[in-house]
Amino acid sequence: MVDILYLITLVPTVLLSTLRSDDDGFDKMNYKYTVGLLVLFSTITATKQFDDDRIECWSRANFIKPYVDYTNQICYISSTYYIDRNKTIPQNIEQRILLIHIALDVNFDDDEEFNIEL
Repeated sequence: MVDILYLITLVPTVLLSTLRSDDDGFDKMNYKYTVGLLVLFSTITATKQFDDDRIECWSRANFIKPYVDYTNQICYISSTYYIDRNKTIPQNIEQRILLIHIALDVNFDDDEEFNIEL
């Protein structure tokens, strides 16, 4: 019997608590859509950050895929190697080195021929 009385008093409380009369249209839009938009934009940002290839750095032709992935990660976090898409890559090695702002040193322990010093 107590449960039935509790349910009878609970239903109007829930119904009346969802009806707000002091909010205008902007308030309703704010608490209805703001959370959804924040979740949507954070999901898009996280997906783009962790799933997409963020940057493609120059690497040697004889690198295997894990070496190329590692080089791309290092270039992304240190922003060391940038060439404008509208310009051509210089053929002279000294001119290429001038494009690099910070020295990138990648050392793979298992094979000595894969040492990079840009």
